[in-house]
Order: sequence, then C-alpha cells, then structure tokens
Amino acid sequence: MTACGVWLTRRGLVAVIVDGPGRPRTLRLADTTEARRALALHLADARAHLVVDEALLEADPIATHALRVGVTVWVAGAPLLPSLRAAAGITGARPSAALLARLPAIPWLRDKLRRMDPADDPRQISLL
Repeated sequence: MTACGVWLTRRGLVAVIVDGPGRPRTLRLADTTEARRALALHLADARAHLVVDEALLEADPIATHALRVGVTVWVAGAPLLPSLRAAAGITGARPSAALLARLPAIPWLRDKLRRMDPADDPRQISLL
C-alpha cells in the first residue's frame, strides 16, 4: 500500500510517501494552493492514501483537495498520534509525517484511524 503522511510546519507542509518496503520519499510543499492540488493529483495517480493529523484538518486544506480527486484520506487523532510520537521519541516534521504514512499498513493501528467521507457536492440536486 502506498501512503503519504503530511505534517504542517511554519514554512509549509512536509509530505513523506511510503511505498511498501521501499525507502520513503520526502517532499516539501510550498505554502500555496497549487502545491496542495499538485500533491493531491499525484496521490490520486499513484492510488495512494493520505494520512493527516486531526489538527491539520482545520489548519490546512490538503485533505479537502485530496478528497475532491478521489484519494482515500485517513485521520489520526488524539490520543493515538501524540502517544505514538512520544513512545517513539519523534519530535520533527519529517519523522512525524513518516509515522503517519506507515499507520494504514499496520492492521491494528489502521483500526484506530478515521476514514474521511467525501463531502457532497453543493451543486448536486437531491432527487429525493
């Protein structure tokens, strides 16, 4: 399973893409809408999942962009993520994003994630 974890920093997003046993790839995204849309499109083309921290949902639109292009988005909330970061001694953005990217591949941790459902398109008219 290919997955991407993202972590917000003062200078933008850090994204880590993990593809099975391969070496993780790190991307630093500019603080622009275009950069977020480009990452979302890349993830959709790769059929990758996006994993975000619950706090990122309100702070950054990356999850919304990903949902719009058909990417599966997982949300890791408290107390799971802070506990895992503390147990592993993780403090930086890149290791935090890599941790997020690996969560869906571990069955008992995937059960602790919340899958985001795509929002209904406001332009769509209900027939019922």
